[in-house]
Amino acid sequence: MSWTILRATLHQRRSSMSWFGVSLIAYSWMMVWFYPQIGGGQYADLVESLPPEMLQLFGGDVSFASLGGYFQTEYLGLMWMLIVTSAVLIYASRAFAGEIADGTMELLLSQPVSRVKLALTRVAGLVVYVLALAATTFVPIQLFGPTYDIELGAEKFWLLMALGTLFMLAVGGIGMLASSLFRSGGKASSLAAGILVLMWVSDLVANFSEFADFFGPVNLISSWQPGKIINDASAPAEVWWLYGIVALFSLVACVFVFMRRDVA
Repeated sequence: MSWTILRATLHQRRSSMSWFGVSLIAYSWMMVWFYPQIGGGQYADLVESLPPEMLQLFGGDVSFASLGGYFQTEYLGLMWMLIVTSAVLIYASRAFAGEIADGTMELLLSQPVSRVKLALTRVAGLVVYVLALAATTFVPIQLFGPTYDIELGAEKFWLLMALGTLFMLAVGGIGMLASSLFRSGGKASSLAAGILVLMWVSDLVANFSEFADFFGPVNLISSWQPGKIINDASAPAEVWWLYGIVALFSLVACVFVFMRRDVA
């Protein structure tokens, strides 16, 4: 890994990191502030009056009268996944494909740096990026929560941080692998986003038809259940394995693919 390239990579991404980070901090604070304004029972009555299809859209596998149900429906479920997926795919699309399309990859590789070192540095940049997104998501909830009588506790906080980080690394890994395969950042991000959209649609339609659940136990979207972590302080072992394996395989694969591809 090259510390010089890592610093340059993070410097280039500083604007997007800042915007996403500030937005997540503000969103987290707003959700913490809003919860006591409506009360758990009132919120449950309001949400459960919605059609079942709408409830499944935002994740209806937890009790809406609970703190976990509130956060999963209003923030840490679909909305949070959309935000962080956008962030990591923007990074991933520029990591390889974007620079190849711009013609800057050839210039970078003309320097005394190997392809494997460059690829590993870009992977390290993704890890830093993801850790920043996780911190700006969950730390504000932990810090601001007690002011509004919301207590996560250390165990739930670290579970959310760890599993949320793994989720983003799995999504980012898919994006990085696509970026290493294509010559256009747009094509890479479109492919990765398309896979995730199919997973989401599969999860949504599977509530009404078993035939539609073609992703089944490898569905990254349906496996993300932050409400259950908040309520029960636990996450199934298979979810850890799923995110860990997808993240490790895709990130290792992107390094090997980039080492063997033409960047001219």
